Amino acid sequence: MKVRVNPYGIVGLGVASSFALPQEWSLTEFCWSTWLAGLVYAWACVAAATVQILLTTGSYRPAFEARLPFLSRLSPALFMLGVAAVGLGAGLLAFRLYLFVFGFYGIFLSVFAEMEPHTLFGRNGFINSDFFTPLRYLVEQFWPMVAGVLISNWQDFFREDPWRRIVLPMQEEIVRVHVMVVALPFLSMAAWALVGGAYQSVTVLLLMGVFYLLPKKRPGG
Repeated sequence: MKVRVNPYGIVGLGVASSFALPQEWSLTEFCWSTWLAGLVYAWACVAAATVQILLTTGSYRPAFEARLPFLSRLSPALFMLGVAAVGLGAGLLAFRLYLFVFGFYGIFLSVFAEMEPHTLFGRNGFINSDFFTPLRYLVEQFWPMVAGVLISNWQDFFREDPWRRIVLPMQEEIVRVHVMVVALPFLSMAAWALVGGAYQSVTVLLLMGVFYLLPKKRPGG
């Protein structure tokens, strides 16, 4: 595996920061925008993979039959129907799994990064919400972060193996979120030491740099 800086991350960083800095996003707002971007990225990976599986069901027959010889007895139509059902089921399961995972992260953020309106993002707000109401609010407020993530990671949606792409967010984006959590206090203290009261905007920019420019693993020799 080769590890390199994603050049499209520079474009994503430009898109997101061009809105975050003029609008003076706070650190708590940035945390929630990161949560939103990670969720949308995960769902986009699942959706793209599921669609590819449904469109290319017949191409999986040789590989499947090599592992499960009894599948050779199925007619082409029945085999394709079975693969489509499995692919759709895996996609729906992954969709629910990421909803659960990010729901847990949302509860965590509502305790340690409370944000207005507290009825949606307070410690007693998010846990009692219907999940999609705060999600809609975040999309309206922080869509540039989502746009930046989709631009910087567009290649992930076209990787060759759609079955592995369903779990790709667990391998990459969840790790990226954890790196952000570890980096946040250190970058905040460094920015405060450098610029004092304006540290939040500087910290947000630094964290965006980590978020978009963190090297990613790519297939290669």
